[in-house]
Amino acid sequence: MDAKTKEKIRELERKGWINASMIFEVLGASREIVEKSLKEHIKKLERIKTCFIYKKEFSEIETIEKPIKNLDKAYSQFVEIECLIKDITTLIVISLSYGPSSVEINKPKKIEISAGELESISNLVAGTIHKIAEAGLGGIIATPSN
Repeated sequence: MDAKTKEKIRELERKGWINASMIFEVLGASREIVEKSLKEHIKKLERIKTCFIYKKEFSEIETIEKPIKNLDKAYSQFVEIECLIKDITTLIVISLSYGPSSVEINKPKKIEISAGELESISNLVAGTIHKIAEAGLGGIIATPSN
């Protein structure tokens, strides 16, 4: 890692950005699709101005035998990134929109959140649940209490 990147990491951490590690995984029917789609996915994530990715480590593509029903062979790859994220709202947006399989907060060890930010996050999550329900992919089951 070069000195300029190290200095940017220190600067963003001083400003209170969240230092996190994330893993993203992909499974596909061909090596080419797996490699291309995972790289494009991370490129899209890099466009978020409130997320600074400073390290990316792509795994080798592996062949997986019978990964799911009706599929004899597929290919799998993952990437581990280290990044700085401006705030909790951005972290939740990334989690909902980009689907990391793992998120680890490295720094800080404790985060304070305002009521307004918590409200924003709650509305974001609720809106996502409603979109899932509208698409017929599940949703909230409401039952009266007895």
